Amino acid sequence: MSSWKTHFTLGTGHLRAGRYQEAIDCFSEALHTGGDAASIREYRAAAYQKVGKLKDALRDAKTVIDLRPDRWQGYARSARLFHQGHKYDAASRMVELALERVPADQARGREGLISLKEDIDLAREAVRKLAVQNAYHFGNLPVEIATRIFSMALEEEHTLVLTLAQVCKNWRLTVLGTPAFWGTLVLGKHRPKQKVKLWRQRARDRFSALAILDSFSDTLALQELQDVPLDTLRVFRCEGYKLLPLLASISNLSTSVLASLDTLVLQSPYTSSYPICAPDTPELKWRILRFARFVPENLLQIAKRSTHLTSITLDDCPVFSLWSEFLLLLHRNPALTSLELSRLNTPASPQLPEGEATLPEVISLPVLEVVTISSCKSLANSLLPRLAAPSLKALLVASHSERLDVCMTWLAQGPAATLTALSLQRSPVQVSHLTTALKAATSLQSLQITHLSGVALAVLELLATPIGAAKPFRQGDDARSARRVHCPALRHLNLSHCPDVAASLLIAMVKLRLPETQAAAADSAEATEEAEDTPPASVQPLESLIIDGCPNVDAGVLPWLRAAVPSVSCIYLAKEKARWKR
Repeated sequence: MSSWKTHFTLGTGHLRAGRYQEAIDCFSEALHTGGDAASIREYRAAAYQKVGKLKDALRDAKTVIDLRPDRWQGYARSARLFHQGHKYDAASRMVELALERVPADQARGREGLISLKEDIDLAREAVRKLAVQNAYHFGNLPVEIATRIFSMALEEEHTLVLTLAQVCKNWRLTVLGTPAFWGTLVLGKHRPKQKVKLWRQRARDRFSALAILDSFSDTLALQELQDVPLDTLRVFRCEGYKLLPLLASISNLSTSVLASLDTLVLQSPYTSSYPICAPDTPELKWRILRFARFVPENLLQIAKRSTHLTSITLDDCPVFSLWSEFLLLLHRNPALTSLELSRLNTPASPQLPEGEATLPEVISLPVLEVVTISSCKSLANSLLPRLAAPSLKALLVASHSERLDVCMTWLAQGPAATLTALSLQRSPVQVSHLTTALKAATSLQSLQITHLSGVALAVLELLATPIGAAKPFRQGDDARSARRVHCPALRHLNLSHCPDVAASLLIAMVKLRLPETQAAAADSAEATEEAEDTPPASVQPLESLIIDGCPNVDAGVLPWLRAAVPSVSCIYLAKEKARWKR
């Protein structure tokens, strides 16, 4: 019978040569012939590991530990095998046991074990991070928190309820099991009758918003709403459908329900008007009111009963004969924050009907922040001077045919101090009145002047000239003068389609507001120990510049502008115009 050492020697030779199965056979034969079991199994475990038989390798490594528990090699082999099998806790434990048994004079073995432990810890952390990324955290959230998350998403876009219900089974169960998610019913041309039935079932007849789009025409769908209690309704939109037939078809949409709404949006398909609330309605709780192409014939009663409005929008409404009633509506709603008016004609001197209280000369709107006026002839000049708006943040005027001199004078006398955004589009204005308003706009952050001629050059000159200086800022000027500028908070400037924009003034304006220019100005003032009663406001660098359609801006200055300003747009011609010119 062959000696076990012969088979053992042959096995180690096969192992070094990469013939792992031959090595396993030789080690098994050596073990069968009664050799040193601990040494043979230790080598056979290494061969098993090479061919991927981790269970067999672990079995041999465990036997080695049982036979020689005081030696570290068996523990080290087990640690590597557990590591390879992604059992990191067991691998870490085996490394610790091996380190306890490594003799002090075997530094190389200890270093190898320490390196193995680091690899195990890194692999375990990588697995943990991957598990966190792929974990289904939503399933662990309390239902109340999940419901709140969905509610916040649906506040922005109610149609997301369908998307959320299709993500996974748990989401679907949550969405379908929460009636409040289905409280918004929008009816258009797409199967409105079936939609009413489905939404009624899922919302359990508790609707918070109802919208009838202009594409809606199926009157049979309205019959499905006959017996729906609408006392929970807070938003009602009728966009293009005739209101009177609608109110007649939905009996529960009563005047009391309309009076308790939070938001009312009405867009008439024809010019005749109609009342919205009954004469005996004590109070209207509306906060958001939007009318398009009509005004109610009882606007005076509405004005008397509305005191909670925060937003009013009128578009193409025949208010010429009811303008005093509209002014009374403004006067009765001091909490108004947003006012949007478009395509309105106004009388020169509005008067309330006889027997009604007179309007104040100036209507106080202490929290009004945003005013938008578009496509009007003289509205900005006739309305805004009658308003006291100490909190005005944004004024946007577009397509105003009458010159905005009166409006700019009103702005300069007060509201400009709090203004952060001013936009004038296709609206003529006297340069001197505009620059006077800009001088008072110390908090202005965004300025938009587009499709105007003879205005932008003067505006740029104002913005490029330090306060008290006689000419625009140039390199080499006294740095201290750069500390005080007009509109120091300005960060966004849009002068699109203004043919008089000059590149030299653009460069001077941008340079004046660069951080290095302001730092040099501060250093110069400090070096001269300049004492000031009122320190200058911090000058902000320009963050965006739009000069589309400005032919006088030479292309050679664009690289410098783009290096100095994070966002620059300069499109000379649209593709269609360029193609036509070619």
